[in-house]
Amino acid sequence: MAIEEPLVENVMEKAVMAVDLNVNAAECAGGMTKRGVSSAVVTQGGTAVGIVTERDLVSKVLADALDPKKVLVRDIMSTPLITVPANAKITTAASVMAEYRIRRLVVVDDAGALLGIITAGDLARNLAEKHDYKEATLNAVARYREGFEGGPYQ
Repeated sequence: MAIEEPLVENVMEKAVMAVDLNVNAAECAGGMTKRGVSSAVVTQGGTAVGIVTERDLVSKVLADALDPKKVLVRDIMSTPLITVPANAKITTAASVMAEYRIRRLVVVDDAGALLGIITAGDLARNLAEKHDYKEATLNAVARYREGFEGGPYQ
């Protein structure tokens, strides 16, 4: 009997940080720091329209010495937003990430409403788990170490 491949909805993170497109970069970065996440999904009227990542904040605000309180996320978000449905297989998500050379996919319903996010790390953790956490390379990508919380850079 073949093992059925997991769906995106079984691997994705449901507690996604979302911000309105009129939030400033400073508020967005502060929220990301407080929640310990590396991205925020930008929404307009409940619909996901873009994503702001740590890289966006560094390359589009800090590198240009802009005042993050005066820069709106709508002006620095990555768009068009690449999405995946919750009922897609995780290999589909991985293929889309590889095609677009991205590490995060926003999960939406048929109407474009935000359901979650799936990252390359989520995919790596799923693979590491399938290999009983015995593959050092997968564990490194998944950032897994038994009995270890956090990291050296707190």
